[in-house]
Amino acid sequence: MKDLKVDVFSGDMIIYAPDRITRPTDLKPIKDEEEVFEEYDRKCPFCRGNECYSPEETFEIKENGKWICRSVYNKFPIIDKSFNLVKGTHEVIIDNYKHNKSFYNMNGEEFKNMFLIYQNRYKEYIGDEDVLYISIFKNFLKKAGASLSHPHSQIISMSIIPKEIRNEIDILNKNYHEKKENLYEKIIDKEILLNERVVYNGEKFIVLVPYASIYGNEVRVICKDNSKFEDLTLNNVEELSYIFDKLFKNIYKVCGYMPFNLCLHTHPKNLKGSELLNLHFHIIPRKYSFGGFEISNGIYVSSVIPKDFANKIKFN
Repeated sequence: MKDLKVDVFSGDMIIYAPDRITRPTDLKPIKDEEEVFEEYDRKCPFCRGNECYSPEETFEIKENGKWICRSVYNKFPIIDKSFNLVKGTHEVIIDNYKHNKSFYNMNGEEFKNMFLIYQNRYKEYIGDEDVLYISIFKNFLKKAGASLSHPHSQIISMSIIPKEIRNEIDILNKNYHEKKENLYEKIIDKEILLNERVVYNGEKFIVLVPYASIYGNEVRVICKDNSKFEDLTLNNVEELSYIFDKLFKNIYKVCGYMPFNLCLHTHPKNLKGSELLNLHFHIIPRKYSFGGFEISNGIYVSSVIPKDFANKIKFN
């Protein structure tokens, strides 16, 4: 049975049509990208031992005298000092020194080190008076925009606030002033009570398959309060690491070696209403492409029922 839903945080409209998954096709399927098995690639600029091929290091975490994850300036930055209209810095975070690591086979300790570098680089730039927003994201596999297979993320500080962040805070502000309620608190309480789309409910974070999303099988990891990313404690980071370890192993069991984007939405500076935002991660599958209906109308179609996917990847 078809249904029309709206993502309350973005305003996106989605038609859920589960019967469309059975549509016939005579087109050749796109071949999935293969998993990487070698631990070291002598041509990879991000492998340990190949530091001469990568730009200057900005931070590293070491174990037994050797780095296990590190950050470097991006050799091909989106934003840098040559860009006069927007100020900022673009870095690459090398999630792990091993070439064959991914979110699907990293353990909790490896995730913790990665998140600690995320937080270190975030703190480095958030105090800059020119910086209004910091974007942390990851492109996994070519279909999600990656150009190198070695596990890495990216962080960009910028003197502008992205439209998507402004739009969400506008919605949060409008809801608060019209209904005198915090939208994140309302949705989190409602999802916990309903318990249909909750994947994990922890002390600091909740994991949901959203009620409505333009991306089938999207997962959101949401902070339960309005803590800022730079203020997360070590215990918070350890819970986040536990979540990502369990979550991605379950996603792998259901979806395989799936391309995805990871997007961290954090608090912008100097924007009224930003205190209504709860920091959150979007884990966005890139298995499906938008068709003409979506592109021309801004109304999206999904054949994946959120509660069904949530039940498949649920953990404690």
